[in-house]
Amino acid sequence: MIRALASLALLWTLLFAAPARAQETGSDLPAAVAEEQITVSSDYRGSYITVFGVNPDRRGRGDVVVVVRGPSSTATVMRKRRVFGVLVNGDPVRFSEAPSFFAVLSSRPVRQIASPQQIWRHQLDPAATAQLDSAVPVGADPSAYRAALVRLRRSQGLYQDYSGQPQQDQRGGLTIYRGGLFRAVVRLPANAPIAQYHADAYVFRDGRLISSQRNIPITISRVGIERRIHDLAVNASFFYGILTVLLALSAGWLASLIFRRV
Repeated sequence: MIRALASLALLWTLLFAAPARAQETGSDLPAAVAEEQITVSSDYRGSYITVFGVNPDRRGRGDVVVVVRGPSSTATVMRKRRVFGVLVNGDPVRFSEAPSFFAVLSSRPVRQIASPQQIWRHQLDPAATAQLDSAVPVGADPSAYRAALVRLRRSQGLYQDYSGQPQQDQRGGLTIYRGGLFRAVVRLPANAPIAQYHADAYVFRDGRLISSQRNIPITISRVGIERRIHDLAVNASFFYGILTVLLALSAGWLASLIFRRV
């Protein structure tokens, strides 16, 4: 009940603050996230990212698209080949700036909302974001490697897509309310990278981009002992390595001492 009231209050705040927000940011699509910072502790099992917004057209005309992106990273995709009757990985193709997490939520399938040129220009598909960093094998289709990258990360829960109103048993999805209000909920799995994310919101009408709000920041950060260990490993890797070796030696010595007495 408290979460629902808080969500409603944020929606109405966006509604009444729409003109001022648009003037400050240079965008005519007011949008925000429910939590700009998500903390990760030892029992972290994933979380949810909620994006709220207001369609400037109060009659709700147009299609809404919300994209949540994680940091870019390199990736390598290999094709299976049969060698002496055994399947082995070969023909590696490297990608640069491939999104480590990508979720797109839309009122309809994106390909029914925007043209392929618009999808590529605004990077509404993860394949449009990944950039080839090496040549593909002779005779191979680059789009096949892009599709393989998307398929692999989708199976890991790192690439997601939702279209239409969410079902009752579906936590993630895009919900559009009367008056142009909308809410997009994305499931962030536990294996998603802990880093800086951002969200983009768009409104299309008749295949044209009407309004947008981009680069809404979302920070995923560690807290507690996990953050101290991570900071030690990154900022003082030499001492972290020594400490790890000492802990391993101490654990081995203690175990031998216990079993010797038994």
